[in-house]
Amino acid sequence: MSIEEEIDRAFSAEGLLSEVVSGYKPRVEQTEMAIAIGRAIGERSPIICEAGTGTGKTFAYLIPAFYYGRKIIVATGTKTLQDQLFDQDIQVVRDALKLPITVAKLKGRANYLCHHQIEKTKSERSFSSLREVELFNMFERMLDTSESGDISEVSIPEESPRVQSAVVSTRDNCLGSDCPHIGKCFVLKARKQALAAEVVVVNHHLFFADLALKQDGFGELLPECDVVIFDEAHQVPDVATQFFGSNLSTSQLSELLRDLRYGYVILAKTNDAVDDLIDRFEKMIRELRIAFEGYKGRYDLKEQHRFNKAIEAARTLGCIGDELSQAIHAIESNNLELQRCRERLLEVISFSKTWSENEDSSVIRWFESSVQTVRLHLTPINVSDAFKTILSSEKRSWIFTSATLSVSGDVSYFANQLGLEEAEFLSWDSPFDYPNNSMLYVPKDMPQPSDTDYIDRVVSESLGAIIAANGRCMMLFTSLAAMRLAREKLANTFAERDIQIPLLLQGDGSKFELLNRFKKLKNAVLLGSHSFWEGVDVRGEGLVLVIIDKLPFSVPDDPVTAGRIEYLRSQGGNPFMDFQVPEAVISLKQGAGRLIRDETDTGVLIICDPRLLSKPYGKRIWRSLPSMKRTQDINDVLSFLKSA
Repeated sequence: MSIEEEIDRAFSAEGLLSEVVSGYKPRVEQTEMAIAIGRAIGERSPIICEAGTGTGKTFAYLIPAFYYGRKIIVATGTKTLQDQLFDQDIQVVRDALKLPITVAKLKGRANYLCHHQIEKTKSERSFSSLREVELFNMFERMLDTSESGDISEVSIPEESPRVQSAVVSTRDNCLGSDCPHIGKCFVLKARKQALAAEVVVVNHHLFFADLALKQDGFGELLPECDVVIFDEAHQVPDVATQFFGSNLSTSQLSELLRDLRYGYVILAKTNDAVDDLIDRFEKMIRELRIAFEGYKGRYDLKEQHRFNKAIEAARTLGCIGDELSQAIHAIESNNLELQRCRERLLEVISFSKTWSENEDSSVIRWFESSVQTVRLHLTPINVSDAFKTILSSEKRSWIFTSATLSVSGDVSYFANQLGLEEAEFLSWDSPFDYPNNSMLYVPKDMPQPSDTDYIDRVVSESLGAIIAANGRCMMLFTSLAAMRLAREKLANTFAERDIQIPLLLQGDGSKFELLNRFKKLKNAVLLGSHSFWEGVDVRGEGLVLVIIDKLPFSVPDDPVTAGRIEYLRSQGGNPFMDFQVPEAVISLKQGAGRLIRDETDTGVLIICDPRLLSKPYGKRIWRSLPSMKRTQDINDVLSFLKSA
């Protein structure tokens, strides 16, 4: 029997999956997808698979990958999905196929305890509260009790981020193979397990960090694999852009300063030149932060004259870093801390010079400033050439899968971002009964989103549906300001009318906590912004109404967005239709996808933005949404919700 026939049989009504999955029903879409992926694996070719919600895409890529018995890396969009895949889905498939396949889960360095960092922190005694000391002591005890060293074994309060940073290493401060604790290193242990395993589950960020860094012999996973599978692949272009670029923050600089002083103390001898340069370096970090005072948010450097002080501060920081690096090099010492600090200084010097002087039109120079830190960025306008080089470097299978990759059935926007123009593209609609189980409502006579009373109208036009649904509603906004304003309007209206529907607001707890509260309450309205547009799965009667305030276009004056718009325009393209609309479509499809999560789910999607119907590009967006019943009559909505 061929592997293709084995795959087909596994998904049949009485196949291997039916033996381990309760209530299993074969889906034509799932079987076709699995066979197509199996063929791509066999031919070592790239394939892009768009599969609507409910297709069962996880099993559709795992089963053919397992049957071919090759080294596989599966990259997920988040650590939560990574845990779910490793702890649940892979175990089901392994049980079904009865194959002795070894599996490992690998996270980034900052998820594992570091013996050396804990040792350093003990010597510094830098915590300011008894609670932080208790947490640190708990982590220290874990060094002897934990098999994995994964910090997720301990629940860390959000108000104690300093503790976490004090017990893990970073790429910057890791001593690598020279570390005196190398034999006990949890990161190294996890990566050795990954190298030995047949299937390795990572997340997108770790995959690209590994790809971009390849440092200390730790970043050598990719050459060992035959198949790379990206789940939630719509996120890949943004993550790839992040890691093919570079950045430097004042927080990183402060950590470098801390490690410099620690290494210098260990040296046990003084050097006036080094003393002076460390003090000057510290002063320059402060001046760099001061140079950005008055700026909060994200800015590009096009109007360079506005940021002359900041640019000069970055340049001076690099110069002092250069002097300090040379002074450390002149010290006759085997001090590993100082040696690693010098390597980091060289990276700071290189970045500072490029950021303060770069005129490369293919790179966007920008910064983001907050109360806590300033971060300088160099971001490539596109990564297609860089990623295409990786794709062609070795013959392996590349699988990209998500529910949201195409725009009106056209995948070229996604494919072009990653140099995947030659990849096969296949798409399967959701098997769910959207025409009968869902409705799309676009209110009549809405003002333009730029109008000052727009959010007032969003709330007033949504109120009847929220009451009819008895809560059980998620409201998705394109900005935090709009979200907070809507919450205020709803709270006032509910109080005036004595409406007993709880309101949950993003930021009032972790995403996990809020979703749990929403599910338990069964009559709440959950208001969220960007992070709630995807990765939210509420099945059944707990969610019957999703409201989207407006089409999720990127803010045009965001430095990265503005840089890409300018570049496309210079190339003779149409930035709005070629970039902004496709981005908005993919985001909107993600938001809309929160509504129907199971074959028995029913619900209403409200998109308040009038441009969906009034603008020519609205038709392109309209065609990209699931095949719901469509209406502009609120009475249709109220009638539908009564039966939901």
